[in-house]
Amino acid sequence: MKKQCALLLALAMVFTMTACGSQTEETVTKSGAAEAETTAFDKTEAAAESTAAAGTTAQAGNSAEGYPVTYTTYNYAKEPVEFTVEKTPERVWAHAQDSVEILLALGLGDKIVGASGLDGEVRPELAGDFAKLNYYESMPSKEEILALEPDFIVGWYSTFGEKRLGDVDFWHERGVGTWMALNSACRGPAVENNQTVEYECEDILALGRIFGVEDRAQALVDEILGSCDNINTTLGDTARAKTAVLEDEGGTYRVYGQDVLGGNVAEHGGAELVAGLHGNNENLSAEDLIALNPEVIFMVWYEGYTVGDAVVESDEAAAGLILDNPAFASLQAVQNGRVYGINLKYTYCSGMNTLEGIEYFAAHLYPDLFD
Repeated sequence: MKKQCALLLALAMVFTMTACGSQTEETVTKSGAAEAETTAFDKTEAAAESTAAAGTTAQAGNSAEGYPVTYTTYNYAKEPVEFTVEKTPERVWAHAQDSVEILLALGLGDKIVGASGLDGEVRPELAGDFAKLNYYESMPSKEEILALEPDFIVGWYSTFGEKRLGDVDFWHERGVGTWMALNSACRGPAVENNQTVEYECEDILALGRIFGVEDRAQALVDEILGSCDNINTTLGDTARAKTAVLEDEGGTYRVYGQDVLGGNVAEHGGAELVAGLHGNNENLSAEDLIALNPEVIFMVWYEGYTVGDAVVESDEAAAGLILDNPAFASLQAVQNGRVYGINLKYTYCSGMNTLEGIEYFAAHLYPDLFD
């Protein structure tokens, strides 16, 4: 975890040092990946040489306002595509919790013409601004969104599927910019393109640059980095708790391991993952889980989540999927009452919930150190 936090701090320094130039550069190092990918602002040749494991970059024009901005996102074939915004987007469609909350946290609520796709409650400090939004309980059709006349769309990879909004070229051809959350599978399989806290920071910084609010974006990222560093320092040489982060899929268990964001957030919170080690993302059977016998288990849930006939929409109900199952009575996590529910907003495209997610894991793994 020390190495991961150092990477995050290096990212923050790169953004800070380049913010004053007419041509900005932003670099993210991808943890555990063999190849670097270009995902946002074009970097200069000198910067590329000094950051061999480069991540995303973006380039601003020479105008006083910093526009136009050319950046690289992805299409539904998971290929990088460029788009240029000539000025600050003014009419934004936001899909998914992280998209909505990042924009609100950046002070851009007045630019959101419509939103959908929450997995849980909106963060308390953003609730007032969220209440003013044109929020749809279910995803509207492409035609309905076209009628809102957006000039920018922020969402997940799945947002641009054929049954939703269609691929990004449809929108780009109409002058509508798009941004796919970098941990939403748009870069390819997680085993080859690890999903990390670094990329959540990248989403915040990239949107800050696109919308001309870089300072606010940097402050939000600095808060995440500071918490990561504080947790690492506080834990010191403390033995890490052997942990599994799971989702009940009706008899087998999806694993949030080292290749995906949920596992990476858990590791930043001090977990030693015993399930889903790099390259092994297969579901666990009940027998597999019993054999692993983790000290602590976190069970993921989200709004509308069901297991069989049971509706599971609270931390307690999610934990009960393990605690109340007689088959798991022998697990040390069950015997010690160390099974906890955790909402999906902390473990998938966490956005503004990244900080709270890291702290949630730390507080439950080490209650004597973090209260």
